[in-house]
Amino acid sequence: MQTTKLYVEYIVIGMESLVWIVLLVLMCLGKSSLVFFDYCIQNLLTSIFMIGACYVLGLLMDRVADRLTDKKKRRIKNRYPIKASTSILVWEKVKQDTFAAFTLSRIRILRSTMVNFAVIGVAGMLVSFCVYCNGILGILSLVFFEIMALIAWQAHTSLLINYYRKTQNLERDMANEEEKI
Repeated sequence: MQTTKLYVEYIVIGMESLVWIVLLVLMCLGKSSLVFFDYCIQNLLTSIFMIGACYVLGLLMDRVADRLTDKKKRRIKNRYPIKASTSILVWEKVKQDTFAAFTLSRIRILRSTMVNFAVIGVAGMLVSFCVYCNGILGILSLVFFEIMALIAWQAHTSLLINYYRKTQNLERDMANEEEKI
């Protein structure tokens, strides 16, 4: 079941990535590319292929987002040191590994969403300016998606802090329980 959830995560992340790729193609090829995109959406075989492509895009974007946020994650993780080799081991000992996996899933989705929304904002602005010659739409697109990227960044940071703080507290509580015995 965990594997299926991971596939879905990557497909969601890939669909977000596909949005900015489509916007960049639209910017390069113009409005004539809309006919092709419409065909792809209405064709079942193409839609099935796109799900596979979204999975691969999701994997790639997750790696990119992981690299971009790794320094911040390490800084937060170092503020809440644990003795266990991995944080999930702490959660397994208290039979909370399902909650930990859910939290880690949210962290992965948010870090990729943060990157995707930042790129979508820029790509949307470029399409609005270059294809539709609409500066107001371009500015609104940029502002909206950059605000959404900032919200995703804030939520990602908050989840990381809470996750590692709780992991440290769980490990400390387990050590205290073992000392009592």
